[in-house]
Amino acid sequence: MALSLRSIVPLLVLAGSVAGLTLYWQWPAAALPVAPSVPDVAAAPLSVAPSSLLQTAKPDLSVARTPESLPGLQGTEVDGELKADSAGNLQLNLALRDYLDYFLSAADQAGLEIVVEVMLADARGRLPEPALGQFIGLLGDYMDYKRASLALLQQPLSSAQQSTPAGQLVAMQRAFEQLAQLRRTHFSNAATEALFGAEEAYGRYTLDNLALMAREDLSEQGKALAQERLRAQLPEAMRASEERQAQAQALQIQTDKLWQEGGSEEQVRQVLALTYDPPTVERLLSEQRNERAWQQRYAAYQQELAALQGNGLSAADQQQEQQRLRQRLFSAEDQHRVETYDAIAAKQQDSEPAEL
Repeated sequence: MALSLRSIVPLLVLAGSVAGLTLYWQWPAAALPVAPSVPDVAAAPLSVAPSSLLQTAKPDLSVARTPESLPGLQGTEVDGELKADSAGNLQLNLALRDYLDYFLSAADQAGLEIVVEVMLADARGRLPEPALGQFIGLLGDYMDYKRASLALLQQPLSSAQQSTPAGQLVAMQRAFEQLAQLRRTHFSNAATEALFGAEEAYGRYTLDNLALMAREDLSEQGKALAQERLRAQLPEAMRASEERQAQAQALQIQTDKLWQEGGSEEQVRQVLALTYDPPTVERLLSEQRNERAWQQRYAAYQQELAALQGNGLSAADQQQEQQRLRQRLFSAEDQHRVETYDAIAAKQQDSEPAEL
């Protein structure tokens, strides 16, 4: 089962998305849709046992700091929200996780102690008791979880897992289950569902869908029916989003085929007009026009690169000439995407001998 350039891109994106990794090989066209929010979940009383990480932060209340004063957060508004219910308990939802991530994203630049100090000062102005104490306990759990998940996700894959699509899928499934178990180790069931439920539901659906597409014992019709059953298990809001995405992907495949068969822009416009309003049709046409031009430039780049690699230059000189070639043929905004395509192509070449 050979990997194509087009098929390995979403696979790599999924690996990062499911495992929670920061994906460096990514651009907007390859990004997965964001899973929709889940409704608020009423909070049960939370443990306020101090975290070992939280104990390292010793707020200095004599120095007033605000979120806007933190490096990395200057010029931004606080993301997410903190709320208490009618009984004064902390409300658990995705907005709470956004709030935590907003502050912790500045830890690299401002330092963990200062970030926690500012976060707690901000939380004191937003929450009554007992919600404030519950938030402090959750913050400690969240920081411990972040540390443990980073250690988990840094575990290297074996060569067998990296060399084939089946091995990559198994590795992603294992990472997903390990991360899900880790969350349940650090959080209550209510907190796990509120903070990570939507992400896990969509991740599980995506992995099951990939496994389904890899099956050779099902016809295309059988796969389509199985996909419908998987989609029906998603939460309603997420299912609607997935159905829109599936419709858009089917339309993209149809227009791609039309372009490849030599269809005109007017023919593509007519196909798009069956689904979208005129402004959206023109925007999509412009995007497809730009994408086709980019792919043509990359194909020309590959040809020149192949000639460059066969001219007897040393590895260092080849790398230098390749960089000059990228700069000549692509804009600064395109450099990261070219590097990504090159890395994927190199990975694909490395895996081919193992599949023979």
